[in-house]
Amino acid sequence: MKSIILLGDAHLRERDPEVAVFLDFLRQLPSETEALYLLGDLFDLWIGSPAFLTDSHLSIARELERLREGGQEVIYVEGNRDYHLKGLYDGGAFGEVAEEGFDFVFGPRRIHLAHGDLVNRKDRPYRAWRRFAKGPVPLGVLKSLPAGLARRVADRMERRIAQTNRRHRIRFPEQECRRFALDQLRAGVDTLVLGHFHQQARFLWEEEGRRIEVFVLPSWREGRRFLRLDAEGKADFDSFRAGGAE
Repeated sequence: MKSIILLGDAHLRERDPEVAVFLDFLRQLPSETEALYLLGDLFDLWIGSPAFLTDSHLSIARELERLREGGQEVIYVEGNRDYHLKGLYDGGAFGEVAEEGFDFVFGPRRIHLAHGDLVNRKDRPYRAWRRFAKGPVPLGVLKSLPAGLARRVADRMERRIAQTNRRHRIRFPEQECRRFALDQLRAGVDTLVLGHFHQQARFLWEEEGRRIEVFVLPSWREGRRFLRLDAEGKADFDSFRAGGAE
């Protein structure tokens, strides 16, 4: 039966043994997998400019492009560690790069994907920083710097992001998540999938006789876990081991 796989927050790094594991995962995707949806922060830092790409970025992107050439679609929703990927990868490694959210229908489900970093409206320092960091000015400045200096500046940017939203990730913002989910329900969505919070969760919320099912993805890096949805609407969290998913 056809299925799709959704995962987030691998936070891969250069010279990271987890890169090889992730490549194995991509190469062993079951043939019935119709599409792979990546909900952001695949790398600790991913800037959509050739000057900032490492060997790890290049090897993963090549494998994702190979998947698409073989008929499996790959969609990416940018996370808070991703910057301006659309111009570099849209139509190549990814069928589409969504900067904030992505809507689609699979089987009986009407699905909205979001990384999750904008769910918590109370995290105002992060939201202000995100507006600036995702704008055109920082990327333009980085592109004008020598490669080594640009990388050091980019690393400092990431440390600042971690500091601005750490307080709001200690506790999962369930009420803010519910508000976000009900907004999607009113827009016609019945399934919401989020990453960002690095913890596996599943909720079912109702309003005026309608309901929305919410999946919060675990961090791939912390357990190699992902969500699988089949064409009949069945949903299961799964994990990857040597030799394939179990």
